[in-house]
Amino acid sequence: MAEVTTLQFNRSVIGVEVHGEPQEITREQIRAYCEAVGETNPLYTDEEAAAQGPFGGLIAPPNLFTLLPTPQPPDPEVEFGNVSIGGGKRCLYYAPIRPGDVITPSSAIVEVYEKTGRSGRMVFIVRRTSYVNQQGEQVAAAEQVTIRRNVESTEDHIG
Repeated sequence: MAEVTTLQFNRSVIGVEVHGEPQEITREQIRAYCEAVGETNPLYTDEEAAAQGPFGGLIAPPNLFTLLPTPQPPDPEVEFGNVSIGGGKRCLYYAPIRPGDVITPSSAIVEVYEKTGRSGRMVFIVRRTSYVNQQGEQVAAAEQVTIRRNVESTEDHIG
């Protein structure tokens, strides 16, 4: 029978939010982002057309917030795994971001859990970053998962 071990990590950091610096979104940032990714939607690129659109003016493309520097939440100090793997990112959009908005990010580790799959035991660390505008309205959020695993070195199999 396999040995069962309890997942060890610093539970006191779960949910502890770290706030980043407020950052103003400019027309220039929106224009540069659109040029970089080939975005041509007039809601993001044409002031006159955007004024006639559903938001009454220019807005930022939804993923522009992902370029903002974000604070690093406290490390949960997971005592498992010798390899970290990106487990995906999910973006949530709540309200448009407009030129002149001041966006403040805040990050926290919201969950640490383990699963056993075909390849063995894995630990999942979920980080959530929320983005709030100058009115205190949440405009977006991103959840990023890191997977920790034990992987044998290929050197162990040589020889």
